[in-house]
Amino acid sequence: MCANAQKKTGTEQSPIYMMPDGTIISKDKIDSVSKAWNGAIFIGKEDKDKDKGVLHLIRLSDSEMKQINEKNAKDELVLKGLIGKPAADFDLIDMRGKHWSLKALRGKVVVLNFWYTSCPPCLQEMPKLNEITGLYSADKVVFLALTFNEREKVKQFLQLHKFNYIILPGSKTVDQQYGITGWPTSLVIDKKGKISAALNISEDIKQDLVSAIDKNLH
Repeated sequence: MCANAQKKTGTEQSPIYMMPDGTIISKDKIDSVSKAWNGAIFIGKEDKDKDKGVLHLIRLSDSEMKQINEKNAKDELVLKGLIGKPAADFDLIDMRGKHWSLKALRGKVVVLNFWYTSCPPCLQEMPKLNEITGLYSADKVVFLALTFNEREKVKQFLQLHKFNYIILPGSKTVDQQYGITGWPTSLVIDKKGKISAALNISEDIKQDLVSAIDKNLH
């Protein structure tokens, strides 16, 4: 079953979700598992499956949950501190060799997504992010995906996964400029170059991001 699901079809690859006992479940069952485990769930990859698209559902201990909650609280404070501040400029090159900088995009709403190739939550939200890009014209909203992964790693990733953002590899320095320590993170930058919204992992990422973008288009 797993082997057949991993064949290249030229379309976006759907992750395989595996329970601790090896049972495969569909994505729509994850919320039920999370509730059964009182939210103590982690979705991650194991080394043996890192290139197979298999995501393992892991039940976390109380101490692990405490550490995660403490880190999430710190990350949220960092993000809140960015709102209203000028977005740090950068000059990065996309997968086709084109340079992108925020200064050159002044006058447009810019959405930044910080992600990396082996990040399960990043992979989970990609289909919703892809849907959002189709709601806006490129002359009004620009979607940039920044990853600290290098070009070749991203190229391999894109052979199996679809990401409609303009992908900017090698963004480690920019991640540090913005103080990004949690992935995925989305920032919305207004037409004047200020950060108007900062979003971390969200079950309603599509709704939250669309709402943040629309506020800057009026």
